[in-house]
Amino acid sequence: MVMLYLFCERMVITLWNDLRRANSVNYFFLKIFCSKLNYIWGTTNMNQIFSIMKKCWLFTFIIFLFNFSFGQNTLYFMDHMPQKQAFNPAFIPKVDFFLNLPGLNGISVNAYNSGFNYNELDHFLDQLNNPRYNPDEFIQTVGESNRFISEAKANIFGFGFKVNDASFFSAHITSNHTINIDAESDIVYLLTDYNEIDEIKFPIVVDGVNLMMNNYMNIGINYSRKLSENLTIGISPNINYNLAGIKTENLSYIVDIEPEGDYDYNEYNETFLGEAVLGLPFNINENAISRGELDLEQDILPPNWEEDLKISDLFKNGNFSVTLGATYQLKKWNFSASILNLGSSGWKRNAYRLLGDNDVIRVYEEKVNIGILPKIYLGASRQFSPRWNYGVMFENTFFKGKSLAAATLSLNGAVGRLLSTSFSYTAGYKFDNFGLGLRLRFFPGMDLFFVTDNVIQVLSYKKAYRMSGAVGINFALGIKNYLEPTRSQNTGPSEI
Repeated sequence: MVMLYLFCERMVITLWNDLRRANSVNYFFLKIFCSKLNYIWGTTNMNQIFSIMKKCWLFTFIIFLFNFSFGQNTLYFMDHMPQKQAFNPAFIPKVDFFLNLPGLNGISVNAYNSGFNYNELDHFLDQLNNPRYNPDEFIQTVGESNRFISEAKANIFGFGFKVNDASFFSAHITSNHTINIDAESDIVYLLTDYNEIDEIKFPIVVDGVNLMMNNYMNIGINYSRKLSENLTIGISPNINYNLAGIKTENLSYIVDIEPEGDYDYNEYNETFLGEAVLGLPFNINENAISRGELDLEQDILPPNWEEDLKISDLFKNGNFSVTLGATYQLKKWNFSASILNLGSSGWKRNAYRLLGDNDVIRVYEEKVNIGILPKIYLGASRQFSPRWNYGVMFENTFFKGKSLAAATLSLNGAVGRLLSTSFSYTAGYKFDNFGLGLRLRFFPGMDLFFVTDNVIQVLSYKKAYRMSGAVGINFALGIKNYLEPTRSQNTGPSEI
């Protein structure tokens, strides 16, 4: 379990740095995944593993909570932003044409840790060897379990255009990465130097560790259509080409003091029981499997896999998913609903199930399903002046047997002809999420935008549990300066 856990944490950290320099986004997703997988299976020094794990957790908070580029909920009611179609395919952007290019639209990142922030974890690790410090108090504040979620999306290409007054079409290619880790709060002890833990705390037993990590390329289209003056529907069919993924269920990890260890220096016995499924774009190294068992002394990936990897290998395992949405306008109210990611993400080829403990890991080649996280969004907004409206939005992300919900209140509108804004408050993750969104047309056909759900966390990232935001440039033609008509004013849209 620790090897799998460490792999995910290290992979995410390196992923962010490499992707910013990558010309081929999907190749670098895969390169980082596979190189870290080889490192983990080839690492046998457990003390070294946990020393690295501690550093990884600290760096993860810095990288995900400081380097942000995707604001989710605040973006929901920004009508001039083509990105809002990702929440509901029935949304018709108030543009005639838009174009998304790699790099300028950024790499979107959203991260959330439920039980502790950077400062709290750092204090726990620093004070653990203090005899007057009670680590159980920190464990209790985490709760029964801790959940870590991160999502990253890299735009490869996209475009959209107005078909006619009643419909809008768009297409996109994105590279997606998701991590979800759910574990008992005692897993925090696994991030420490065991010699700093009081001996009465042993054995340390962490049960029910569930981990899901998935890498896939998404190719899809989006079509929105007004069926009547009030009702608009949208559909977004997608093909998910699965690159690399791993999932564990109900892993148990046990750490105990070796009874016959050195008198002056404790030695520790570490074991794990459980199951993992693994999907790759190529076969496991045949030298790493002997009589159906995984040889931890061998690299799990074949030699020279980077040179042998072909573009066609990235399209071996494709699955279908669909996103559905609708909007309905009733006088000054506009209601919206959508459900995302209805489908699967699995491997038919190069798929493996791993069973065993720390000494013996049996490998079975069979079809596996790792999955993508379904979500629902419900929204309502009311136009109270020609340029301004207020809205409320509810979102829910579904995990196996659990869900994570949040709600957002927002005030949205335009200041002049070139600037649109959104002010929001989000509750659900934590209760200090004040958001801000700005879109400025700084050059004909080009909009500079900045969006964040977490203004306070931007200023104090070490205290943040969640961080998301967006900054970039949109290429858009036919941006409309809409004024909602009133009884004394009959104003239509004008282009800027």
